[in-house]
Amino acid sequence: MGLDCRDWLDVKEYEFLLNYFIRRQRDTGLAFLDEPLSYDGYSTYDQLATRLMQEAAVAFLETFGKQAPALAYTNLFHLAELELQGKRSSLLAAPRSIN
Repeated sequence: MGLDCRDWLDVKEYEFLLNYFIRRQRDTGLAFLDEPLSYDGYSTYDQLATRLMQEAAVAFLETFGKQAPALAYTNLFHLAELELQGKRSSLLAAPRSIN
């Protein structure tokens, strides 16, 4: 099994989670936090990220009647962050030349 969420989710499921995370990151202000990463689980970022992934799991279950693999929530959460920062398109863009 690869790490690409499109291997686990159909297009509607993938778009649902990505759009859910983009919307909720904006709504909660997570997208605009200016704090160092702590990786200890106690920062505002860590607490919000955990809560949003738990909420997404509930919303996904209510919408599709099943759970997505746990890694799909993490991957799409971070992809939404990149989208909000305007970095996703540059990561997925084709090279400008073949040199």
